[in-house]
Amino acid sequence: MYIKKLSLYIISLNEEERLPKVLDSVKGVVDEILIVDSGSTDRTKEIAESYGARFVFHKWESVGHQVKWSEEQCSYDWVLRLDADEVLSSELAAEILRVRENGAKDGYYVKIYDMVIGRNRPNPLVKNRKIIRLYNRTAYAMTGRLGHDDVEPVKDGATASILSAPLLHYTFLSIHQMVDKHNVETDRLVERAMIQGKNYSPLRIVGTMTFNFLKMFFIDRYFLYGFWGFILSVDYAFFRFLKFSKFYEQKQLERHSYFRRKPFSTRRP
Repeated sequence: MYIKKLSLYIISLNEEERLPKVLDSVKGVVDEILIVDSGSTDRTKEIAESYGARFVFHKWESVGHQVKWSEEQCSYDWVLRLDADEVLSSELAAEILRVRENGAKDGYYVKIYDMVIGRNRPNPLVKNRKIIRLYNRTAYAMTGRLGHDDVEPVKDGATASILSAPLLHYTFLSIHQMVDKHNVETDRLVERAMIQGKNYSPLRIVGTMTFNFLKMFFIDRYFLYGFWGFILSVDYAFFRFLKFSKFYEQKQLERHSYFRRKPFSTRRP
C-alpha cells in the first residue's frame, strides 16, 4: 500500500449543519479525523466526537496559521485537508482509495466545485478550483502565511498530479449566512492588507462589481446554474466590492476623525 495511514484535518467554527455530511463522505477513506475548532458554541464538538474525531481547540489568528497548526497535529505523514463545507463525492472517495493502494506522487490536486440548491451534482462545464489537498507532509506543507491556506514543496523534486473526481463545496447555506460570512471575511482581508502595507486604488471600487460579475457569470460559466448562478455571481461581485470599499474606509479613517471610529491598525488588539 502506497499510503498506509491517512489523517484528515478540518478547521471548524459552528459547523453543526454541514459537518455530518462531510464526515459521512470520508468513512472508510481516512484513518484519523482531526477537527481543530476556534470556539464553536453549537453542537460541532458533539458531532465530531460521535464520528470518532479528535476535537481540539486552537485560538484563531488567521486561516494560514490555523491550517498550519492543524497540519502539525496530525498523526501521520499523509494528510487530507478539507474545509467543513467540503464533501467527497463517491467517485473522489473511490479515487483516493485507489491512490492509497497504487499512488506514485507526493501530492494530489482536487477539483473543487461549488454546489447550488436543486442540484445533486456539479456541472463539469462550470469552472472549478484546483488545489493540493491530499499530500505527504515530508514533500509538501502548509505555508502558514497570514491569510493563506496553500501548500508549498518542502522536498526537492516533489511531484503532484490532479485527481479527476469532484470535491463538492457546499459554501452556501442561505443568503443571510453568505452576507454575514462576507462581512467577516472582508474585515479579515482588509486587516491583513493594512498589516502588509498594501495600497489599493479607490478606482477599484468603481469597476470591481461589473468586472467580477461578468467574469464569474460568463467566463466561469455560472450561467449554466440559472438563477442560482446569477445570485452567486452577484454575491461574489459584492464580496469584492466590500473588500475594496472597506479598505478605502480604513485609509480614510487614518486621515480623518469620524465619531469614535478608528482604523484596524489602532482599534484591534
